[in-house]
Amino acid sequence: MKILESVFLVLHIVGVGALLSGFFYQLKDMKTGMKVNAGILHGAWLMLITGFAMAGIIPVAEPDVHINNLVLAAKSVIITAIFFIAYAFNKRDKAPKWVVPVIALLTVTNVALAVLGPIVNG
Repeated sequence: MKILESVFLVLHIVGVGALLSGFFYQLKDMKTGMKVNAGILHGAWLMLITGFAMAGIIPVAEPDVHINNLVLAAKSVIITAIFFIAYAFNKRDKAPKWVVPVIALLTVTNVALAVLGPIVNG
């Protein structure tokens, strides 16, 4: 189970990379409006699936570890918001100017919560 947890963690980090690289790729178009490209959408999918998978696997893999439910809930709300914003604006040629920067800001907030407010206390 520990190996499976590690595999999901690596895939989760790849999702963060895909999402942020999709943002940085379009940074030059910030004034005219960016598009929610495939990197952003697939990164959001990957983060959503692997995040929820890790939330289910950690209690099974390590039953004596305490999970910080407040941080887990905040991260779940943020990644769900990222996914639905990305999904809602995916088909448009140009999304409103706020969409892609908000997705990037929410992603960085999610990473900050992972680092500064650990989900697992043990």
